[in-house]
Amino acid sequence: MHKKNIRKVVKFFSLVFMIIVCFAAVCVCIIFSRISNKQKIRAQLEQIASQKNLEFQASLNSQITLALQMCKSPVIIEYFLNPDDKELTAQALKEFSAYQNSFLGKTSFWANNKDLKFYSDLKYSYTIDPENPNDYWYKMTVFETEVYNFNINYNPELNKTMLWLNVVVRDKNDNPIGMAGTGIPLSEFINDMYCDMPQNIQMYLYNDNLEITGAKDSSILADKHLITEYYKNLSKDSVLCKSLTSIEDKTGEYILAPIEVIGWNILLFSPKTIANSFTKDGFMFGLVIIFLAVIIIAVYIWLINNILGVATTHLVDTKAKAGSQVEVMDQVSSIMQENVDYLDSFGNLIGDQIKQIATSVDNTSELMNDLEAMNILRKESNESASDLQESSQNGNSHIVNITEKIAELEECTKRLSSANALIASITSKTNLLAMNASIEASHAGEQGKGFAVVAKEIRALAEKSRTQQQDVSRAIDDINNMVSEMVEYSQTAKTSFDEIVENTKIVQKNFQNMSNKLESEASLVQTISANLQNVKNTSQKINQSFAEMKQSNQLIRREVHEANDSSNQLLTITDELIKTMGEK
Repeated sequence: MHKKNIRKVVKFFSLVFMIIVCFAAVCVCIIFSRISNKQKIRAQLEQIASQKNLEFQASLNSQITLALQMCKSPVIIEYFLNPDDKELTAQALKEFSAYQNSFLGKTSFWANNKDLKFYSDLKYSYTIDPENPNDYWYKMTVFETEVYNFNINYNPELNKTMLWLNVVVRDKNDNPIGMAGTGIPLSEFINDMYCDMPQNIQMYLYNDNLEITGAKDSSILADKHLITEYYKNLSKDSVLCKSLTSIEDKTGEYILAPIEVIGWNILLFSPKTIANSFTKDGFMFGLVIIFLAVIIIAVYIWLINNILGVATTHLVDTKAKAGSQVEVMDQVSSIMQENVDYLDSFGNLIGDQIKQIATSVDNTSELMNDLEAMNILRKESNESASDLQESSQNGNSHIVNITEKIAELEECTKRLSSANALIASITSKTNLLAMNASIEASHAGEQGKGFAVVAKEIRALAEKSRTQQQDVSRAIDDINNMVSEMVEYSQTAKTSFDEIVENTKIVQKNFQNMSNKLESEASLVQTISANLQNVKNTSQKINQSFAEMKQSNQLIRREVHEANDSSNQLLTITDELIKTMGEK
């Protein structure tokens, strides 16, 4: 299966990440713009509501102050107490006329409790009937109002909304004696409020009954429409507020503020539009995020490319070193195979020599039996000289056999010496191989640690082989010494038996000497038998040692083979990594 190049994968995911970041930046820009614009619009609406409220109240306060001063005039108070006095009436008309010209609506009205005559614009209009429901306002103003009250009506004929300011007139004892006031044209106030209103903001004035009392289009005032008819998302409880209130829904942003002077309310509304979703600050914020994301991703790609380049270089170097290690491991494996073959040959040689030594031991045992037979003949020699001669001939024959066996034993010791020389050669080669392996492992550095362990084991094996070779050498020297002694003893015995054969006639004379020599020969044969047994045991130990050496070499060979397989796997993995990372 084809593996993707890491560089291409990094570039692909970086591109995907950049797209995601740009999309996220657009979303953040929209959200930030919405929040920023909503806060901006709300702050603007609150500022406009407070400003319009202050302007409205400031305009009314000047008219209220002027009306209060009029009702506190001593001339007017005296006139209300004596309405039939013509002189006071003339002075009061002049006073009312002066105040009327000062009022914004250029109008004034009054009535007193004495004659209940209602005057409007300095002229008599009608007489008030307190019991008439249409005149309820008079009783309410004079007897139920503390200082003043308002009565608002819209005049379709004049296309004006008039705010009637009714002020209680009191005597010196603070008793109500009538009322006076003026009409304030609110249409001018309302029109002035809409002059500098932004086009995207709607504003309405309404009373506590939810009737619209002020609008940009004054034609809707005559029908007394309710504010909830225009804004169906608002309820009666939500539009009647006692303080500045903010309401937000899916249609837009609302700001509600009470006009406490006349009991009205201001409603400001800014509808939601697509243009409101984007602001300059939000757009700049999104561009900054996208710019930073592009810079970060570019730096990231640059760093990844540099890291991959350095990693590829190191992998190429590692591949070259691993390749040289594989060659060395092949050589080591070949040499170890040769050592194993040499050890097999040497083991076979040792086995043959052990068999020959066992044969010599058997022959020695036979010699012991022969000597015992000779001893029996020695005892019987006193009875028969002829038996002595025959026994001497048999002894001579046995001595010849011993000489032949000793010669065979000497040949075996020579073959052991050759095998020992072969072991020394193998030990020297193994030690040289261990030195070369240590040198190659040091050249390989970190990757050659495993191979250094193998080199250490090979050196230990070489040291062990050298020790075994020294032991074998000493044993062979002992065997050679023993064989030399046996050869010497055999020659002596042969000479003695020759003399016995030649001097059979004088056996009787020399019998005592021959008996002593036979006893000496018996002791010598026992010594030879013991020495041969020691040689056999030593040879068995040597054979066991070489079997262990062979097993160790086979184990090392398997380890070297495994190390070679690991090196090949390392080369394969390195090739795959280099291909995956991509060439520079």
